[in-house]
Amino acid sequence: MTCLRSRINNLLERNLIERDGVRYSLTSEGSTYLRKFKDAGNDLTSEFHEWLKPQKNKTREDLLKRLRSMDPRQFEYLVKFLIDKMGYENAEVTASSGDGGVDVIASIEVGITSVKEVIQVKRHGRTTPPKDLDALRGSLYRFGAIRGTLITTSKFSNKTKETALDSRAQPITLIDGEKLVDLLIEHEIGVRKHSIYLPDPLPRFETEETGGNE
Repeated sequence: MTCLRSRINNLLERNLIERDGVRYSLTSEGSTYLRKFKDAGNDLTSEFHEWLKPQKNKTREDLLKRLRSMDPRQFEYLVKFLIDKMGYENAEVTASSGDGGVDVIASIEVGITSVKEVIQVKRHGRTTPPKDLDALRGSLYRFGAIRGTLITTSKFSNKTKETALDSRAQPITLIDGEKLVDLLIEHEIGVRKHSIYLPDPLPRFETEETGGNE
């Protein structure tokens, strides 16, 4: 975040952008710079996204590190909060003991049917083996669930991925650490998004009167 702030401050000092709360937009000087940059055969939009990549990667690394250092019980409640945001209903964290490997129970609407789903979370750095998936599958009937989801802060072994796709068994969705971070960012959990307004000039003016032919 420090790197991003220094770069934004640099653009502010050069009067190329202006700030309104957490929203940034180009100034007239910034627009002039943009045109010069494009005239030189460069794509400022692509350059800008490349410029932000290091910050995005740093944010993802920080999120994953925080997830792996969380208290296990807090991590379960974080997952419950996430699936609430994703549209699940009646989500609840199971008792800390005797849960049979199930940490969260919830329902999701699939078409016109409400489907119960059980979720197991693994907060560690090692690769998740097939036995964890098998344990979750074996617990479906205990909760009257149709399907399950296995969430880890690490990765899944190739064998675990193959086992999850077994068409002869109940479906299990796998969410690894990278996908979990994607979902947290998408639903703005643990992160704050900044809006940056970057206008891109069109080759001609398009209005209702001209029908876009000007």
